[in-house]
Amino acid sequence: MYYENDSLPQTLSYFILNKLRWRIITGELAPGQALREQELEADYGSSRGPVRESLRLLLRNGLVEHLPRRGFRVRKETRDDVRNIYQLRATLEGMVIAALADLDIDPLCKALRGRCAIMEGYYKANDIEGYFRENSTYHQCIIDYTGNRPIAQVLYYVNEISLPIRYKLLKEAFPTHRSLDYHEEILHQLEAGNIPDAKRLTQEHILENLDRALAFFDEHEDAVSS
Repeated sequence: MYYENDSLPQTLSYFILNKLRWRIITGELAPGQALREQELEADYGSSRGPVRESLRLLLRNGLVEHLPRRGFRVRKETRDDVRNIYQLRATLEGMVIAALADLDIDPLCKALRGRCAIMEGYYKANDIEGYFRENSTYHQCIIDYTGNRPIAQVLYYVNEISLPIRYKLLKEAFPTHRSLDYHEEILHQLEAGNIPDAKRLTQEHILENLDRALAFFDEHEDAVSS
């Protein structure tokens, strides 16, 4: 999943993984920031083994980088990275929606209707973190429903590395209702059996956010890529 995952084994390594992951997503740990093992050991009361394992898992998931002789640091994107990530997401998420055409999606639509209601509640409560988590769950429900494991595995990685910039964009735009409106409209098209329009709206939503992501990158380049 895209947030702190309670289904992961509750070993110390996974506890540290979840905590570091969320700190990276929310920007508490900035792009390019060094992740020094001794400091993390002190932060979490851990020996080196669990800290190192958590960093290796974050490396595999794409949220951190490892530099020879310098160690681990939070992943930092280039402008081209941001563009490529969003374009790839649009393509893959479109494929996911298209894959629903041959399925009975009534159970999915009921589940998504519940997710939208929860998102609405978080929106009204001005709970950005809750909304972000539920937004991610909404999309993951659709991915899981297709049963297409290759796409799911690729999308997991692509979505994972996109989370920090997506969180920043949501935080910037949260006073508006636009994100929730998009999710409601996508669901409306799915409920009507209009898969092509649901696919179009999904890709439109992602690519609209690409323009915002690039503008954000240009405005905050030092914070995103330095």
